[in-house]
Amino acid sequence: MSVLLLSVAACGGQSGSGASAPSTSAPVSPVPVSSAPGSTSPPPVPLPSPSGPPQSRPTQGVPPGDTAPAPGQVDASALPPGYPHDLTLAQGGKVVVIQAEEGGCDKLAARAGEQTAQQAVVVVTVTKAPHGQMCPMHIRDISLPVTLDQPLGGRKLVLRPGS
Repeated sequence: MSVLLLSVAACGGQSGSGASAPSTSAPVSPVPVSSAPGSTSPPPVPLPSPSGPPQSRPTQGVPPGDTAPAPGQVDASALPPGYPHDLTLAQGGKVVVIQAEEGGCDKLAARAGEQTAQQAVVVVTVTKAPHGQMCPMHIRDISLPVTLDQPLGGRKLVLRPGS
């Protein structure tokens, strides 16, 4: 809004004889003004072009470009309670992305394990803080991408706890 007022004030300060009015304010960088006389709308501002994928992922649902594994394709029965098991497949099934909540001093990690023609294993590790260590009480949503040797395809995805 101040750019509009500045450009209107600058146009109104000129006399018809070509002489410019004395300036009482500090120098101002040039402001583009519409060539149409009497125009009061500011010039359009170009939007920045996107430069790659978004830096964050949605916390619910399947992110754009990802797919959900087929029903029954994921076996998370070996994971203890509290371990993350919500996941999507990215890059055509070559990357397994585990969505999880990480809080306090607890740290989560995931890595590819044994991979065969029938199944792909992903090892999920939760590292807890030593007993008695003070930790902040906050929770963060994180994504743990795990790259497989080949796209998952019709193979079974097995989640196992790590150490």
